Amino acid sequence: MSESPYQSSQPPHGYNEPYQQAPYAGGYPPAAPPAYGNGYGYNQAAADANSAATLSLVFGILGVIVLPILAPLALWQASKAEKLGKSATAGKVLGWIGVVFLALGVLAFVFFVIVAAVGAGGY
Repeated sequence: MSESPYQSSQPPHGYNEPYQQAPYAGGYPPAAPPAYGNGYGYNQAAADANSAATLSLVFGILGVIVLPILAPLALWQASKAEKLGKSATAGKVLGWIGVVFLALGVLAFVFFVIVAAVGAGGY
């Protein structure tokens, strides 16, 4: 039986052939490729900057709405993000607003304690 031109017993060219690297002509073997490729890999500093900026925003929002004690943490994370090259303006603004609320709360608490002490001592 003759073989059809459309059915070949041979795989297409390059298919299932082992990779053959050309021999190196120099005295030393070529250097290994970089660990993460051509500079498009994982960047720890950028990840830390993004994390700090996100935490700054979260602490800023929580510092304004729920717990003003978290506002200084927002400022700290914003400065950390900016040192790493990431802008964290929203976290910084919310952090300062939270610090103002915290200061007003501390002043109100001190005023309440003084008024309670003076009122209790008057009887």
